[in-house]
Amino acid sequence: MRWTALLALTFWPLAAPLAQAGAWLREDGAGMLAFSQEIAGSGANYSSVYAEYGLNARMTLGLDAGKGEAAEDWKAVVFLRMGREFEWLPGRVAAELGLGAAGAAEGGAEGDAEGGAEGVLQSGLSWGNSFQTGLGWAWVNLDAKGIFHLAAASETAPPSVAGLPMALTEGYKLDLTLGLNLSERMQVSLEMRFEDPAEGADSLRLVPAIARRVGRRGWISLGAIVGLDGSSASGLVLGSRVEF
Repeated sequence: MRWTALLALTFWPLAAPLAQAGAWLREDGAGMLAFSQEIAGSGANYSSVYAEYGLNARMTLGLDAGKGEAAEDWKAVVFLRMGREFEWLPGRVAAELGLGAAGAAEGGAEGDAEGGAEGVLQSGLSWGNSFQTGLGWAWVNLDAKGIFHLAAASETAPPSVAGLPMALTEGYKLDLTLGLNLSERMQVSLEMRFEDPAEGADSLRLVPAIARRVGRRGWISLGAIVGLDGSSASGLVLGSRVEF
């Protein structure tokens, strides 16, 4: 491995985004727990919890869960991430596969305010790299995900999975994050989020954020949400993370 790659791996805890680690893995036996609260101007708030634990040098186990205002707006996915470096490509690449469940607007019995649930298969591919600049260590991360919902077939969603009475809907996410460590205790980042959900309109948002270390293992962050797709989507993102 080249010395530049070794330096990048040495400093990756400083160069990783505040919450999701993207292409990076956790060290063997190391973990992270993060909470986030999106406060939208329209009142459509969203709370999330994200966790990672290093099973070994090449595998990280994680949890990606969240809950919105609507009863059916929730998800919980357990995933496994594997990554490696290539001599012909700077940085590192990681592949991810997760299984879980999500809320379904029409999944419950008639009159059931809680709605129902449907299975979720989540796959992802990430690339990330960290490098030194005149202002400090910086990172770039590109994260692509496919989210596939599997539910019982209905009149509006006929059977479509190997002839079984099941319906498959699919959505996609693409995130690009640029970040900079101003010091050992201060980070700034700029994230561009594109989402094409299984149901509803797609969206494009810009999220600038600043994060500060609290103690030896904690971080807190404050970010803004800026809609770039002509919608009025805007708001704040409050986050925290602890490493162990």
